[in-house]
Amino acid sequence: RIPPSRVSRLGTAVASDPRARPLPRAALRLPREAVPAVREAGNQAGRLAQPIHRVPSDTMAAFTHCQLAGAKLAPVRSLKARRGVRTAVRAVQTPAKPSESTTRQNVKSTPLDAFPKSAVRSRQTPKPATETFEKAYKDYSTGYASVPGLSYERSEWIEDVIGEIPKEIEGTLLRNGPAMYVRGEGADRFEKSYLDGDGMVTSIAIKDGKAYFRNKFVRTEHFDKEEELGKYTEPSIFTAEDPRKPAFFWRLFNDILAGNLSRKQNGAYNVLNWGGNLVAVDYKKPYELDPDTLDTIGHGASPLSSVMHTSHYRTVDEPDGSGRRCVAFLNEVDWRSETTNAVFYEFDEDGNETSRRAYDYPASYVHDLVVTDNYYILFDCPIKIDFPAVFTKYIFEKSCLSELICEDTDRRPLFRIFPRRGESREVKTVEADYWCYAYHHVNGFEEADGKIVFDTCTWDKFTLYFTDICSPNGTDNFPRMKLSRFLIDIDAGTATHHCLSDLPCELPITSWDYTGKPYQHMYLSSAVGTNEAGVNGPMQALTKVSLPSTDALGDATEIEWVPGESKFAMEPFFVARKDAVDEDDGYVVALVHDAEYEGSDMGGRGTEMVIIDAKKFEEGPVARLRLPTYVPFGVHGSWSTTHVAGPPKEAELKAIAALEAAGGKRAQATSLSGDVASTQKVQEGVNGGVIAAGVAAAAGGLALLSGLF
Repeated sequence: RIPPSRVSRLGTAVASDPRARPLPRAALRLPREAVPAVREAGNQAGRLAQPIHRVPSDTMAAFTHCQLAGAKLAPVRSLKARRGVRTAVRAVQTPAKPSESTTRQNVKSTPLDAFPKSAVRSRQTPKPATETFEKAYKDYSTGYASVPGLSYERSEWIEDVIGEIPKEIEGTLLRNGPAMYVRGEGADRFEKSYLDGDGMVTSIAIKDGKAYFRNKFVRTEHFDKEEELGKYTEPSIFTAEDPRKPAFFWRLFNDILAGNLSRKQNGAYNVLNWGGNLVAVDYKKPYELDPDTLDTIGHGASPLSSVMHTSHYRTVDEPDGSGRRCVAFLNEVDWRSETTNAVFYEFDEDGNETSRRAYDYPASYVHDLVVTDNYYILFDCPIKIDFPAVFTKYIFEKSCLSELICEDTDRRPLFRIFPRRGESREVKTVEADYWCYAYHHVNGFEEADGKIVFDTCTWDKFTLYFTDICSPNGTDNFPRMKLSRFLIDIDAGTATHHCLSDLPCELPITSWDYTGKPYQHMYLSSAVGTNEAGVNGPMQALTKVSLPSTDALGDATEIEWVPGESKFAMEPFFVARKDAVDEDDGYVVALVHDAEYEGSDMGGRGTEMVIIDAKKFEEGPVARLRLPTYVPFGVHGSWSTTHVAGPPKEAELKAIAALEAAGGKRAQATSLSGDVASTQKVQEGVNGGVIAAGVAAAAGGLALLSGLF
């Protein structure tokens, strides 16, 4: 334990938690490659911090203090039942780690050449190796430009429409993502990485063939604080530079030694309307929004905004016909006990929490989930902490948290399978036969013989997908995913990989009516073009992939729609027709970034919404809606079958009238904030997610990482 006297004068306590208990000797063992970096960091800390802080002279002792002070405790949770919710209990069994037989084999991925080739038009004639898609990537990058602040908010009818909005469509397209990541001017100017920007929710409400546009920032507690001060004050996940000064002391003593990895809440990674509650979510904390105006109400205003959960969820129909459930989850990593506590929440169509189940399993990283009739399924990516970088880069602002993890080639990925019903808390673990990473999953379902089909977008290298999608350059970073199907046999303990297509694709969606059920159709964002060297173009098209049967292991049919030479489609969503019989009877809707919009007053940037008949996907949009202003690419969103955030109602009209009577007006910005060339640059080397800074930081970092995007 650290003596209580070891407290930094910066106000950061480094004293150990009074509940701390000694760690097993094995847990304190430092990786050999990290020793020089830790020794040097300890020496520098001793030299620089001596006037205000006593650092243990023995480097290993200092590292031990780091673990004890920062390791997160995992007390047994006491979850009270409320509103008829069943009390959750801890898992009674934690599965074993991968066997030693697989631990040291330095597993490798199957070469891309071994997989079936995509049949989409843009990949049939590879360009010469000298073609690196320079213009396409330059145009693509303009979709990541920062916008001004609150003055950028607007609400108005969409007048510019090409084609006709189907009158049978009623609902709202909701999108969320970082939008402002620059504050200050001149010497005080501070630019954050794109993914650390303040979240802005965009809505397009459609009814009777008309569309109404709104965009509004998520007013988190940190947003309001920084807005009032006019500068950034909170550390973030993806930005190397730190607004806290002196950054070295904050990162060493607060982040690593004290294990305090609290990051800025930006409310920027998803938005969902469920059970009458509109919620914006970042990596952990949901914020309730007013369904009429998008104004931020805050945390804890409804069951959905009262529990901590990630930005990923699934909606599934109950097999007993009792209605649809929204399933959300949270992973909390505790490296002290080397376990993760996974909590799965279910909400009915009225927004009530109906189930909460907690499980323990070995500490690891997961991102998204799949839900079937009887299981919650998580995909455990093989990663590890880059210990040398913690002490040679992170504390000196040479890297951010998201650059402190790397791939672990000593093991294969694992499927963690949790019972969704009954009394059992046994977690099944199945090792995949294919080494890869997967972050956003398509769908999954149980077959009649008990096997589980698990569809996802897989990566052969570890980039957490954010480098290749958010910061591509056409040389080192570019889309390189594939569409994969795993057939999981729990009884046999096998998970067999089948490649459905080598088309670089991500951000998959299916019809919500088929979530957790056998299905055939999926819709994805996909890369356009490739060259003879294997370099792919940026994410640009929307692609419909159809399987010949629900249990097919190949022979997929692909239909690609490219929005234009300088246009780039974002995440798609499926809108089922009312009383639809066929699975693909409906529309695919998405936002599209336009890098060369002639009518733009935002540096040539513009944004469209497209509506495509899913059954006639090859014909392209039946309607293109030009939004009143540019909207950055964003992260995730959803389609609300309830019409929300439409034209102003009486209360809002009165408020607007009162404001105008007082001499105010709703400001509408017409220019980008700061230097455009700079704001559209995404920080190089972003690996995504929140990473543990040392062992202590690992405890909190991986927990945050699991909740992102």
